[in-house]
Amino acid sequence: MVARIIFSPYQKVFELELLTLWRQSFHEAVALQEDTRQDVVSEHLEFLRSRNPACITVALEENSNKLTGFMRLTGNIIEDLFIHVNYQRQGIGSRFMQQAMHEKQWLSLSTFELNKGAQKFYQLHGFVVVKRGYASFADNPWATHREQLADLTYEWRRS
Repeated sequence: MVARIIFSPYQKVFELELLTLWRQSFHEAVALQEDTRQDVVSEHLEFLRSRNPACITVALEENSNKLTGFMRLTGNIIEDLFIHVNYQRQGIGSRFMQQAMHEKQWLSLSTFELNKGAQKFYQLHGFVVVKRGYASFADNPWATHREQLADLTYEWRRS
């Protein structure tokens, strides 16, 4: 049975659970082993804390308040959309996307070429590639070679 999911503004109480979800989902999406060294985790936590919490919406399992996903939407830019690995392909990402598309006239986002699942998801929702490039090593210390940083920028516009 699929759990009933509710959406809520981000609260600091979700911080560590969101961090764990984000790191695990990212590493699975790009097929990399998660780096669990404390200094790396602390760096990611500081990055999360530096973001505007008002831009983050979380998806919660209704009965348990377990975090199942989150979206960080800054203006018209989807900065992050991550769904817990155990809750993917259950429509949670689509519900986030539908809400953003309802509120905005256009949206933009970037994803790594390594993340084939995200590419299929965004294309399914009407996003098209508008730019190809490479993310920086400075912002992505997990990368060991340039090909891992191949980046796609997608856009969606209301018809």
